[in-house]
Formats: sequence, C-alpha cells, structure tokens
Amino acid sequence: MKFERTLFKISILETIVLSIFMFVALNGVIFLISLFTGKPRFMFYDTAWILQIIFPFVYATIQTSINRNGVLKLSEYSDLEALTSQIESFFLKKGYIAIYSKTENFKYVKRTKWSRFFNHFFRENINVRISENAVSIFAKKHLLDSIGMKLKYDKTNGQKTPLALTKCSGR
Repeated sequence: MKFERTLFKISILETIVLSIFMFVALNGVIFLISLFTGKPRFMFYDTAWILQIIFPFVYATIQTSINRNGVLKLSEYSDLEALTSQIESFFLKKGYIAIYSKTENFKYVKRTKWSRFFNHFFRENINVRISENAVSIFAKKHLLDSIGMKLKYDKTNGQKTPLALTKCSGR
C-alpha cells in the first residue's frame, strides 16, 4: 500500500475563530474568578494584558500552523473492503461516527454533543472519498499521522508491527 500525505496552507478563518474562542474563554474564566473574589474586573493585574490579550492569538496561530488540514491518499491496496473497515474501526475508536455516507463518500463527526459544539472551533471533521484507484482522507495532521501509522503497522494489514520485529524468538 502506498501512502501520500499533503498538508494544505494555514487557514486564516480557522485561526481567527480559534483565537476568538480562546480569548473569550480565558477572559471569561478570569472575570469569573475576580467576580468570586468580590472585585469584578476584566484584568487580573495591570500587567496581565499580555496573558489575556496576546496569548490567545499567538496560541491559535501556533496551533493552526502545526495541526493543519491535509489529505492522506492511499493507493495500491489489495482489498478495498478490508481497508474501509479498518478506517471505519479506527475512527470509531477515536470517537467519531459516520453521519453522511454514500458508496464513495463518508463524513465523520464527533460522537457527543459537547464534542460537536467544540468542533465548531477546532474543526476536526473527517471526509473520506473513495475513487477507482485511491482512497483520500481529508482531516487534521494529527489524525492523518495516526491513521497512517495504524494502517502501515497493523497486524490485520498483513505486515508485522514494530514490536513484533524487535522480539527475540528464542526466549
């Protein structure tokens, strides 16, 4: 089986949505803490503006640049049904369910309602497209890496796992 991973450019919209979410969440928690202490205010201290204003935007920029959207193309496989069942079982173990499926297009979203709510900010939906000679998985980089490793080193795939290669046979 041949694996080809391609990462897309950084999404500006995703960076803005994540930074606004982080800004509101962080400043909301700080406001609630100051409300419980009896002095409601938006700033902890006069010098806390770096933490409260700059940090959410820097964190969102770093996060979206590291964990970009991408595509993993699988080609030269022997059995399409076994491959799609492995992909589906992997996503079920990760907490995703299929909401839209045709014979060649599948869409996976998070299972719980809270995860779906936070998915509006983190945007971790998965799309799988099956063509005549390739399977394309559109997702975030960390999911593409883990599905690639799962398919590459899985025992049911006909290959040995790295742990099985390092075992001593005589002991």
